[in-house]
Amino acid sequence: MSFGKQLGLDLRGCTVSVAAARIEVAIDEGFHGSVDERRPTEKQIAFAAKFGYDISNLGRKIADAVVGDLMTELDLEAIETENLAPGVTVVHIHDPKARPLVISSIADDGTVYLKGPDMARARNLRRKADGRVAKEK
Repeated sequence: MSFGKQLGLDLRGCTVSVAAARIEVAIDEGFHGSVDERRPTEKQIAFAAKFGYDISNLGRKIADAVVGDLMTELDLEAIETENLAPGVTVVHIHDPKARPLVISSIADDGTVYLKGPDMARARNLRRKADGRVAKEK
């Protein structure tokens, strides 16, 4: 917040990622003299609107941060509602074969690391119907 004040920004009520995006925009404009004219996509606008956010008049960098925050919130909600934890067997909702996957660990941002080289966003995983927890070898 204090750094934002130095740039003339009021960052009260902003998430860390939205505050960082606003600071980046201020630096781009003030230091580099460049203005990002890009706007959020229609898909981003529609997605944010589902959660009560109007991002249609925001620049793309800030809109990206808002959408990222919403996605992270969906991940954190999925971790709670699906009771995801290391050792839990899950399936990826976009896997037509519904192959079982075992959670290795979960990052603070909702990224789920699976045994093997895979990872997924928590919002795309569902706990296996039997709810079993894999046994450690």
